Amino acid sequence: MKKGGTRRWVLMNPGPVNVTRRVRQSLLKPDICHRESEFSELLQSVRSKLLHIFGVEKTHAAAIFTGSGTAALEAMLSSYAEKHKTVLVLSNGVYGDRIRTILQLHGSPVKTLSVEIGKFPGDIEIEKILQEDPSIRAISMVHHETCSGMLNPLENVIRLAKKYKKTLLVDAVSSLGGQKVDVKNIDYLAGSSGKCLHGYPGLSFVIVSKTEAEKNALKKSNTLYLDLWNTLRLEEKNDTPFTPAVQLFYAFEEALKELAAEGLQNRIDTYARRGLLLEKGFEKMNLKFLVEKKYRSQVLTSLWMPKNLNYDKLHRTLKKNGFVIYAGQSHLAGKIFRVSNLGDMPLPDIRKFLVTLDKILKAL
Repeated sequence: MKKGGTRRWVLMNPGPVNVTRRVRQSLLKPDICHRESEFSELLQSVRSKLLHIFGVEKTHAAAIFTGSGTAALEAMLSSYAEKHKTVLVLSNGVYGDRIRTILQLHGSPVKTLSVEIGKFPGDIEIEKILQEDPSIRAISMVHHETCSGMLNPLENVIRLAKKYKKTLLVDAVSSLGGQKVDVKNIDYLAGSSGKCLHGYPGLSFVIVSKTEAEKNALKKSNTLYLDLWNTLRLEEKNDTPFTPAVQLFYAFEEALKELAAEGLQNRIDTYARRGLLLEKGFEKMNLKFLVEKKYRSQVLTSLWMPKNLNYDKLHRTLKKNGFVIYAGQSHLAGKIFRVSNLGDMPLPDIRKFLVTLDKILKAL
């Protein structure tokens, strides 16, 4: 698996992802200054393409940050947080808990409805809390809980948020572009360039409704670098508050061009085919899934480690064969392994991975 003298790994971790040659080559474009018109044009191209692909150019605005998906998540949450605004956090894993942590760090009152990994709070339970606590102003959740590979029922929460007139803040970092997301009916959405959008890590964004943007345009922030409202205000004026990762914008623009040419639904369908191929392969190997079939995402699968098999040994052996998998997090560390199909991953790569994994499991 050599390419140009350098080993190519098939990255089956949930980001960074393998990118296409076109995206990689875009990094070689000329160096430009971020205070010049050349970068302004690039910035607006990325922002407009992002909104257009998800059909929200008339209803939403986009602020781009130099930072990982967590940077966008913290920008979104910290810019919403206020001492008198209680946020209901729906959590079923590591990334749901991260939402709670960020809100608490920024002084926001939080009410958390937590359930174990692999489950999600029921509609009746959520509705009961919304009815009983009038101090709740917003609901926040993760769409795809990457620690488990569970796709949370976003549509149900959107319906409840609308019914009870609550602001909705969604972490869609590892689902946007690979799963259906009703962006139009979400007030705040955090995303990343380096997951299902097939760019490099290092750029992230918040897509926010224009109604919320106008309401909070002059709001005083409790953060400098991650000030959503200041970033949005400056980017609307072809400016940026700090030095951005210019070359990553080139790559993200190319990745968005590829997605636009492919078509969003076609991209989602491609992920469905990949997820199904992996699922069938794992079933043939008699591997046990962490999450029930009806709740699994099509972009990442978590599997229980087979008895008498050590994760480090499995990881090391697969890597020698050109494939990088991912470990479990928190209390699942060492108990599960995760297989992602994010990024530029043709079906032959997945088939070869399944053959390789089967041989390794039989040998070990």
